[in-house]
Parts: sequence; structure tokens; C-alpha cells
Amino acid sequence: MAFAKLYETEKGQILVKIDANDDGCPEVRVYAEPEEFGVCSTSVTFEGCDKGWDEAEYLFERVDEELALALAKPIFDFLES
Repeated sequence: MAFAKLYETEKGQILVKIDANDDGCPEVRVYAEPEEFGVCSTSVTFEGCDKGWDEAEYLFERVDEELALALAKPIFDFLES
């Protein structure tokens, strides 16, 4: 299984990565670089380090360009407000 997916979108590159957060729980983290900003990220973190991995892997496998844009939308919305 891949651990990262990279998309070229109308908002620029979006990187989606499955990983563990500082607490060891699984997360799907999304990276984007809005105009005039550095690289920003947001994540979907799953509770329960055992069952959470199944859920994180399910989400990660579903990610395509459309879902990557939807997951990155909060980054762009926050910076445009």
C-alpha cells in the first residue's frame, strides 16, 4: 500500500499522507501550499490506535483528486477569509 498520494489541482499540488500523529494514533494528513503562504496542513485523526488504523486506511484508499480538494478546502477557506 502507498503511504502518500500527490495531485496536481487548480489549487496547486495537494499531498495526502497516511501516518501516525504524535500520540501514535492514525491520521490522514493533507498538505497544500496556498499562494503567498508556505506549506500548510490539516488532518483527519482517528481515535483508538487499533481500530483507527482500519478507518484511516479506508479513508486513504478512497482519496482521489476530488476528495483531496475537499479535504484541503478548510486550508484555503481559512486563508481567504
